[in-house]
Amino acid sequence: MRALLSVLVGYLAVPVLNAVSPLIALPAITATHGGAAWSAIAIGQSLGGTAGVIIELGWGLSGSQRVARMSARNRGRVFAISLVTKLVVAVPVLAVAVPTAFMLTPDFGVIAALIALASGLAALGAGWIFVGMMRPRLFLVTEVLPRTVLVAASAFAISSGLPLVLYPVALLLASLSPPVTAALVLGTRPADLRALGPRRLAAVIRMQGHALSTNVFSSIYLSLGTTVATLGSVNATLLYASVDRLKRMVQQVVLTQQYVLKGWVGREVDPAQRVARAIRATLVTAVVGVLCGAAFGFAAPAAAGFVFSGTVAIPPLAAAIAGANLAVVCVSMATGAVLLVTLGRVGAIARSAAVGAAIGLPAIFVGAFLWEGTGALAGQLLAEIAVILVQLWAIRARRRELIRSGRWTSSVRIREASTPAPE
Repeated sequence: MRALLSVLVGYLAVPVLNAVSPLIALPAITATHGGAAWSAIAIGQSLGGTAGVIIELGWGLSGSQRVARMSARNRGRVFAISLVTKLVVAVPVLAVAVPTAFMLTPDFGVIAALIALASGLAALGAGWIFVGMMRPRLFLVTEVLPRTVLVAASAFAISSGLPLVLYPVALLLASLSPPVTAALVLGTRPADLRALGPRRLAAVIRMQGHALSTNVFSSIYLSLGTTVATLGSVNATLLYASVDRLKRMVQQVVLTQQYVLKGWVGREVDPAQRVARAIRATLVTAVVGVLCGAAFGFAAPAAAGFVFSGTVAIPPLAAAIAGANLAVVCVSMATGAVLLVTLGRVGAIARSAAVGAAIGLPAIFVGAFLWEGTGALAGQLLAEIAVILVQLWAIRARRRELIRSGRWTSSVRIREASTPAPE
C-alpha cells in the first residue's frame, strides 16, 4: 500500500504542474503584450492541441497496458515504432494546423504558428510508457518538469522586456526534448527507428485506428462544447465555460489514479488474473468518482467565487449536474481505458465516443437554447451517460462471448476476490 500511495503521489504532481505552468506565463504575456497576444496564443494552442490528438494516434489508450508486461528492450522498440508513426502523421496534420493558426492571427501570426507547432509535437513524448511501467518520476523528469522550467524561464524573460517569441520557442523545446530523453532512458537504438518499412508502418497506423477514433470523437464534443453552447444561447457561455473549466481541473487530478491502475492491471501476465484486476480497478474508480462528484456538487459554488473573483455564480442545480458528470466520466474512463482495453475491445471505446459526440453536440445546443448554461451542462451529462451505457453493453457482450467459448470461468470471479493488493 505504501508503494501504491508513493506512485499515486508521484502521478499527482503531473496534473498539478501541467495546470500551473500556463498560469506562470499568462500574467507576463498579458502585462507586456496585451490580451490580443494571449488570444493568438490560445488559438495556436487550440489548433495545435487538436492536431496533437491525431498525432498521438491513441498510443496512450491502447499501449500503456501492453508495455506494462514487456521487457525493457521491447519497450524501447515499441517507443521507436510509436515515434516513427507519430512523425509520419504529424507532417500532413501540422501542415494544416500551422498555416491556419498563422492566418487566423494576423497581428501575431508567427507566434500562433509556432505555438500550434509546439502543441502538436507535444504528443511525441513517452508518458504513456512510463504510465505502464508505473514510473511517475520518469514521467516528471522527462516531460513535465522540463516544460515547467522552460515556461517559467520564458515568462521571466518576457516580463524583463525580451521578445514574446521566447514563449513559443520554450514550448517547442519542451515538446522536442521529451522524446529524445525518453529514447535514452528506454534504450531505444537508431536501428529501431529504421526498422519499420512502408507497409508495416501503414499497418501499425491502421492498427491504432480504433484508439485514434476514440480520442478524436471525444475531443469533438468536449472541445466544441463551449462553442455549441454559445450557438444555442449567448447567455449560456459564461456559466457553461466556467463550470466546465472547474470540472476539468478536478477531473484531471481525480483521474490520476488511472495512471496507477493501468500499470497495475497491465503488468499481470495471466489473462484471467488481468481481467480480475481490471474489474477491481473499475469498482475502485467508480467509488472514487461518485464521492468526488458529490463533493464537487457541494463545493463548486464556493470554488467559483474564489477562482473567478465573484464574477460567476453557479446555481445549485448546475453544480449538481456537473458533479454527476464528473462521477460518470470517472466511471467511464475505467470501464473504457482499463476494462475494455483488458478485454480486447478498444473498438467499443471508439463507438462509445462516437455516440457521445453524436448525442452530446445537439444535446448541448438544445439544452442551452431552452435552459441556457444549466441546460447545456445537462446536455453534456446526457452525452457522458450515453458513452458509459455503450461501454457497459460492450462489456456485457464480451463477457457472454468469453462464457460461450469457455474462456470466462469461475477463476475470474475467484481471483477477483482473492487478488492481493499491489505491493
